[in-house]
This record gives sequence, C-alpha cells and structure tokens, in this order.
Amino acid sequence: MSPSLASQCRRAAHRHLRPQSDSIWIPEALVTAAFERFCVTSRAAVRYGSSTPGPLESRRRMGKRHMGQLNFGHSHSAAPLWDIGDLADLTKWRWKPPSSSDSRQHQSHPANESNLPTAVYNWLFRPAREQPLPEIVWDIQSTPSEVIGTALDCLYRDLSSDSTAATRPNFGHFCDSWSGYLADGLFSGEAICSVLDGIQRGLSIPRPEIEEPLNRTTTRARLSLLSATIIGLSHRGFHEHNYTDRLAWANVLHGISALQMNSLRVFAQAMDHIPGPYLSDLSAGLVANLYAYLTALGRTAKRSSLTRQASKMAESLKKLDFVNLLFVLESGTQYVLKHKISRDLDYARMRLSWLQLLVRLPAVDGHYLKKICCILEAGIEVEPLSNRDICEIYLARCRASTADLPILYSAVQDTGATDDSKCYGSLCIALWKTSQFDHIKDLCRFLDDLGREQDVIRLAKGLRNFVKNEVRPLASLAIAAGEPEWAIDIFCHYERGRGSHGSFWRTAFSAKALKFLTKSQFLKHDRLLHALRMRLPGRRRSRRWRRGRGGGELITASELSREQLKTARVAMALASSGRISNRTALRLISQCVQWIAYLGRRGDAALPDAVLRSLLFVITRDLAEGKPGRTARIRWFLYVLRTRAGSDKMVQVGLALKQWRKINRGLALEQWREMNRAAPL
Repeated sequence: MSPSLASQCRRAAHRHLRPQSDSIWIPEALVTAAFERFCVTSRAAVRYGSSTPGPLESRRRMGKRHMGQLNFGHSHSAAPLWDIGDLADLTKWRWKPPSSSDSRQHQSHPANESNLPTAVYNWLFRPAREQPLPEIVWDIQSTPSEVIGTALDCLYRDLSSDSTAATRPNFGHFCDSWSGYLADGLFSGEAICSVLDGIQRGLSIPRPEIEEPLNRTTTRARLSLLSATIIGLSHRGFHEHNYTDRLAWANVLHGISALQMNSLRVFAQAMDHIPGPYLSDLSAGLVANLYAYLTALGRTAKRSSLTRQASKMAESLKKLDFVNLLFVLESGTQYVLKHKISRDLDYARMRLSWLQLLVRLPAVDGHYLKKICCILEAGIEVEPLSNRDICEIYLARCRASTADLPILYSAVQDTGATDDSKCYGSLCIALWKTSQFDHIKDLCRFLDDLGREQDVIRLAKGLRNFVKNEVRPLASLAIAAGEPEWAIDIFCHYERGRGSHGSFWRTAFSAKALKFLTKSQFLKHDRLLHALRMRLPGRRRSRRWRRGRGGGELITASELSREQLKTARVAMALASSGRISNRTALRLISQCVQWIAYLGRRGDAALPDAVLRSLLFVITRDLAEGKPGRTARIRWFLYVLRTRAGSDKMVQVGLALKQWRKINRGLALEQWREMNRAAPL
C-alpha cells in the first residue's frame, strides 16, 4: 500500500472511531462498585503471619464453593457424570411458582443496597475501631505534676488524630478517673487547686500540631474538667473543719467565671452540689461569675437571650441566704454602674439583664427593686428605661400569679417593636381582656413607684376610652381630680361585680368612691351631679327619657330604681364630706331631691330614706354644735318630710327638733350667765 493510500485509510478510520460527544454515561451501580473497591484497597489492614486466608484467597474459595453448588453431582467424585450413584437427590425438591415482576424488581433493588452517597458517607464517617484505653492509676504518693502531665498527654493524644479530635476519648477517660479519685478523697483541696491551675497553664501553651482554634479547644477541655471536678467534690460531703475543700470550690467557681461557653450551665451544676455552709466563704467566686454573666449579656444582640439567661442565673442564686445575697446584689449593681459610659459593653442591655435577674429573686422586694431602678436611671448621660423594658420587668415580677403569659408577652413585644409609647396601653388592654383586673391596678402602682405618674394618667385615660359602661363618668372625675389609680379601681370594681351584684351602686365600693371624690381638693362638687347626669332640664323638656313620640312613660321601673339608689349614694357622700359647707351640701342634696321628683313626673316616685337622713344630718349640724339652727332650713325640711313620709313622721321629727333647740337655748343661756359672773365689774 502506498503511503498516500495508508494516510487516507488512517484518516477514515480516525473519523469513524472519533466519539460523537465529550462525555459518556456510566451506570451508578458501576461507579458504586468501583468506589467500594477503592475503599477496600485504600483501607486494607496490615497482615501478619497467620494461616488465615487473605481477602483474595477467601473470595476465590467462596467462588469455588458457589460453583460446586451449581453441579448436580459431587464436585470431587471419581464416577462419571452419567453414573446413577452420582446423581443429585431430588426427593426433597419442591416446585415453586414463578415470582411476579414486582417482587423480582424488589429483589433486584433491595432496601439495603449500597449506592454512591451511602458508600461515600460510610467511608468518610465510619467510626474507627475502638481500642482499649490505658488504665490511669494514682496513689497517695502521686504528685499534682503527674496528674497534670497525664491530663495534657491524654488531651493532645486525642487532638493529634482526626478520628478522636471530636470525641476526645482519652481526655474523657482521664476526667472520669479524676472524678472517681476525688470522690475517694485521694487529693486534698490544695492539690486540686494545683492540678486545675497547672492544666490551665498547660492548655494556654500553643501546640503546632493542633489545627483547631486554641481558645475553643481550651474552653471545651476546661469545661469537661470542671464538670468532673464538681461531681467528684460533691461526693466528699461537708466537713466542718475541712477548709481545704473550700479552697477547691473557690478555685472551681473562679474557673467557671473564666469560661467562654456554657458557663451558666456549669455554674448551676456547681451551685447544686456545693454544701450550704461553704457558700458564706465563696462570695468572691460568686461575684466573679456574676460579673461574667453581666459582661456576656452586655455583648449579646438577642433580646430573648436576656430573659433566658436571667432565669438560669436566678435559679442558681436562690440558694444563697439573705446576707450573702445582699452582698452579691450590691456588687452587681456597682459593676453595672461602672459601665455607664463604656464603649465595649451596651449599658442598656446590662441594666435590663440585671433588673430581669432581680425581679426573679424571691428575696428582692418591691422597695429594693424601685431603689435599684432609680439608681440605674440616674444621670444625664443615661437613657431611661423604655416602656417595653418596664412592661417586661413587671411581667417577670408577676409571672407566678399572672395567667396567659404568652398572650401578654406577645402584646408587649408586637407593640414595642413598632411604637414604644403604646406598650402600657397594649398590656393594660390585654390584661383587661383576660379579666386580670388586680394586675391592672398593680401595674399602675408599679409605675407610680418608679416615678412615672404621667404614664399612669395616660394609662387611665386610655382605659377610659376603651371601656364603655355606666361608671365611666366617675372615672373621668377621678382623672380630673388627679387620681388616675382611683379611676382604674372604679373600672375594675365595676367589671368584677357584674356577676354578683345587680348594679354597681349596690356595692360598698360605690359609696367609698363617691366619698373619696367629695373629699378631693381639685374637684368642684357641682361637677359630680353633672357627670352622673343628675341635671334638671330647662323649659324645653328633654327627650332623653322618652320612649315614644306621644310622651308616654318617661322611665321604666328598673331605671327608676337604679336612679334612686344612685341618688341615695350621692346624697350620703355629700352629707358626710367634711370639705363641703352646710350651705353647699344642702343645695346639692336639694337638687338630688328635685331629681327624684322630676323622674317621677307626677310625684309618685318615693324619695329614698337615705336622702332624707342626709338632709336631716346637714340641717342639724348647727344643732350638734350647740347652735339654735336655721329656722328656714328646718321648715323646708319638715315640708319635704311631710310630702314624702307623711304628717305623722313630720310631727314626730318636728317635736324632736323643737326639744333639741330648747336644750341648746338653755345651754346657751347658762353659758351666758356664767360668763357674766366671771366678768369683772
């Protein structure tokens, strides 16, 4: 063949053999099988001299056995295949029906068949073969240096291997041994302090073979070590004259304060296991952990973390007695005050976290909480507590007696995220809707104790706009008199007494509220009748009481009874008020009498006895003081009494008043004679 023809043939063959695409499709089963073969060859164990066949020899022998099972005869028989004695025994053979296509497909793809992702996962995360850990044995002659060396050796042995860096089995075994020997009392308190300090110094030395961040490694190791130390010391119990154990517990508390993760959990564990008599000598360690708690929350950005961490810290501090707790609380307050102008820590969050902790301590009363709030809010450069902060502090304070806490917290958080000024109103409305009236009054007292009187007034006004009932005028008068708490009390008593009383005016609180309003210095008493709508119409008859166009019955019997009861309460309050003169009281009570007469329209409305007694009390004030009394007033009262109670009652009361005036005249004459006798000529 000529060279040119060979070149043409070569180009034609290359053109036909060239692939049509740059990639080919390979089944996943083929890739999985190749990868599993790679895993087997890459992790082959080291073989030593033994008679046990290797993996290849074992596979060859297994295949040979499988091939032998397919033969009907004996695999090593010397007889020919057609010999009858060499035939297989078919007496035990049973016919089976053919399987369906679904079952064959299920058998071809079993559930535990390995695929490529499963094979990769098993190869990467297959646990290493567990090896027995060396036994750690110490005796009474063991020194702290030996313990420190053992601890560091176990830790660095774990960190040097990728398979043990996460679980740290060697260091965990050391911590278990260390806890057991501490429980047996092998090491003294001074030795324990030396071991803990030595391990801390050893962990602070950088190691080039450790790829994990050093701070994180140190913190995790110290966390495990301190937990094991706490468990070991807790089994030693309390000994009155054993002062070295106090040193060990103090070292543990200082070590916990230096942790940068899970410190509250370990601190709670330590507080649960420290004997109570030891706590009086561990104030420094407690204060150090409190400083670490405040510093950590001063850097956090999540508001939800403040409440959660405060609850954990409060549970730990509840074990302290009052003297130690007072020292710790004073130290915490001073530490927060030092960071008023700090740039590294958020003073507002530190203050809120500290107050959240205080309200969760049963030993902290309202007076102490008020004092701490005023101290932490003092200063020109300090922003006051927000409305949302105060609402959350109040809910934390009353969490044990408050129902539907999730609803209340949700109302405060939803409003506080958009408009902080509406937090009080949202919380008050949520309490009102859940019928927690006592907590509404308690919230007002809490705000008043914190010096937020204007917020209480705005809260009362908002509640007045939200609630519509018959005592709303009284609440408005209380707000006008500068007593918003009384306005809220009126609303709450009215709502609470709805189910047990027919009317608010039948309750004793109605008389108490009216008496309080008549004693106010900032309220004009004429406004009381106007607010209660006890005003007589002018020449043009009011249509308020009319039921139809024809001018039939003006008021129903139930409404008339309620108005009579209300008028009686008002008259009694006006008569018993010491700030109202006799003339003003008589004028206002006479208006009450006219109001009852107007409601009856034809004079058939009975005047309550309480109104008549109130009139008699006001008219006889002069007689009670020894004066003769006003004749015109007495005559008018007797006329009203004859009209409302009858002539017999009028005559009886009139004779009694005449006798009273006669006695007063005799006493006055006797006093005049005595004065003349004593006077010089």
